[in-house]
Amino acid sequence: MMNKLILLLLLLSSSSIFGKEKVTLATFLIPRYIESANSGEFVELAKSLARNAGYELELKIYPAKRSLNTFIEGNVDGYFPALDSMNAGNVYKTSNFYLKEDFIFQLKESDYKKIKNPKACLTRGYPYTKEVLESKSWKLYYAKSDQHCLELLKIGRVQLFIGEEVTALSALKSSNLIDKVYYNKNTPISTQNVYFAFSESERGKIFSQKFDFALKKMMMSGEFESILPGKEK
Repeated sequence: MMNKLILLLLLLSSSSIFGKEKVTLATFLIPRYIESANSGEFVELAKSLARNAGYELELKIYPAKRSLNTFIEGNVDGYFPALDSMNAGNVYKTSNFYLKEDFIFQLKESDYKKIKNPKACLTRGYPYTKEVLESKSWKLYYAKSDQHCLELLKIGRVQLFIGEEVTALSALKSSNLIDKVYYNKNTPISTQNVYFAFSESERGKIFSQKFDFALKKMMMSGEFESILPGKEK
């Protein structure tokens, strides 16, 4: 009996000393979803998934392209929000937790289809589908942010802006252009599934399995909906 008690105390002691295993994820700033390492709906989701999977979470935030490269180079365990169009190579994936929808934004009373060789502004570092990147309907122009794209649209340097609905609307509001730009909410130009990606290693496989199990459990319990209630806000 005494030996069992000593063993239990040793186990509890080692747990308190070493703590939980750490999982390190790279990501980048996205209005509403990833506003800092401590705030944003995707951040809250990552925190809950790590906690439910039994891990200590460390988030590393970089510019979009650098964040992806940090993951590809093996400097972190995982990456989110991940999409197939990012070309991160072979990875272990969780189930999808979000649907990224891109839309065409134009100035009101304008139609890029009536303009010869219209320019479409894309945000540098953000992932787009082949339908957008290889379209013959426009020429591509890259800007550093959604806000910059909208400013170029306002002054006529580009004739359309292609952006994700939630982040584009946030940029419109902050740029005071919400009443001057329109988009068709019912016709996204492209859609992409979003998930957590982990390195193709035994460690990455375990992370992905545990995160995926935690994600499905949260979806069934309603916890997921409380964190990501929908796009309308």
